[in-house]
Amino acid sequence: MGSKHEEELRRLIECIGIDKNIVEYIEDLKKKRDEILFRKDFEENLSRHNALGHKIRYLIYNLIKQKEMCICELNAILDLTQPTISHHVKILEEAGLIIGIKSGKFTHYQIKEIFL
Repeated sequence: MGSKHEEELRRLIECIGIDKNIVEYIEDLKKKRDEILFRKDFEENLSRHNALGHKIRYLIYNLIKQKEMCICELNAILDLTQPTISHHVKILEEAGLIIGIKSGKFTHYQIKEIFL
């Protein structure tokens, strides 16, 4: 083992206590990691969280959460261009967070019921 790896193991043993088999403990942690990584909805949830990770998209999402809105309404209250708002709305829609409902020549956006 390299000295960096030995130092990491020493800190881990100090953190969790020396009464555990460190190899088994690490294997258990890796199994927990893999259970999360290989869950069916992992990538879908990651996409949703990434979409909400942008300040403007998080704001738009929360505005739509309060009231169904069209791009025109968002344009009236946000200091952004229509193409910029449309871009962010598209990302939220592709992530499955909102859904657009056509009403004549306008599309009204509402929250899509999901569980994160």
